[in-house]
Amino acid sequence: MTEEQAPEPRWATIAEASTYSGIPESTMRRWIRNGTLPASRLGPRRIQVDLNEVDHLRQPLDTTTTTEETST
Repeated sequence: MTEEQAPEPRWATIAEASTYSGIPESTMRRWIRNGTLPASRLGPRRIQVDLNEVDHLRQPLDTTTTTEETST
């Protein structure tokens, strides 16, 4: 049996990751601060995130309920 290998990291700055995902930089910084989004520091000021981790945060929508059912 072969073990599944983790994908190569796709490093990006917070600004690049924000553009890639459409998520505001302020939200990404909050996620990094509270541990939702792992990040690495490269030098004194540069913070990078793995775009694979950003993709991992995506959640599929539950299409079994309609908007009317969830708004009541």
